[in-house]
Amino acid sequence: MNILEILVLLAVALIVVGPERLPEVLQTVGKVLRELRAASNTVMRELTEVAEEPHRVMRELDPFQTGDSKTAKPDNHKPVDSTPKTN
Repeated sequence: MNILEILVLLAVALIVVGPERLPEVLQTVGKVLRELRAASNTVMRELTEVAEEPHRVMRELDPFQTGDSKTAKPDNHKPVDSTPKTN
């Protein structure tokens, strides 16, 4: 919203509500907007937590993915000896 749009909205509000009630109405609108913003932030935080939960569970279930040095990694690979064996 640019400044011209805000001025038009204030002029319309002044005409519709009147100069006596305009400060009260603007104060109420400000409170409502703050509450909506807080509710929006809460919803976004909860959605982020829900979206991250599968990743967190996978990290807990797969200790090898995190590189946790406390857990032993499987030793399925033996070093390859590139020198030919001579008898």
